[in-house]
Amino acid sequence: MSVNHVGHFLLTNLLVPAFQNGSRIVNTTSVAYQISPVRFDDCAFSGGKTYDPWTGYGQAKIGSDPIHRDIVSFACHPGSNLDTKLGSHMVVGDYVDILPITKRNTGKEFACVVGDEPRFKTYEQIGATPLIAALDSDLAVQAPAYLQNILVVQPLVEHAYDPDHVEKCWNLSEKLVGQEFTFTKFPLSRD
Repeated sequence: MSVNHVGHFLLTNLLVPAFQNGSRIVNTTSVAYQISPVRFDDCAFSGGKTYDPWTGYGQAKIGSDPIHRDIVSFACHPGSNLDTKLGSHMVVGDYVDILPITKRNTGKEFACVVGDEPRFKTYEQIGATPLIAALDSDLAVQAPAYLQNILVVQPLVEHAYDPDHVEKCWNLSEKLVGQEFTFTKFPLSRD
């Protein structure tokens, strides 16, 4: 969780006091948020002894979803492009494991594509969704929201929007960074 969530959480919250009216937070996430809710009872996988890479990645990506209360925030799945070499250490079989692991962790099927979204995207297509989230003034009233393929979409699994899960994730994140963030007045507006 530290690379895919905790660092982002800390940096964002340290920056919030400097935000101006109309600012917004845009986090890059992944459709992998579906793979697993945060394992609050054992998010560190028993010190690594029971580590499962996809479950760990899934719980880290759900942590990146828009959990900033009363702040205009968005989480975006930009899409995939094999040119980045981000998954170059993986083999095809690793990706096949996503399906049964998601089913085991959530009881739901894994769904990757929204509408007519291409499986692999050009760099321009990858950049489009975060740019829409950052710049489209009409989206502010829908925040916090999850975007995929330049659309605001309803998250596919309950743990992505369940208020109790979101609150627990916030509290765990504060515990992991060793700092509480209490903003009495958010300088952001949905206007």
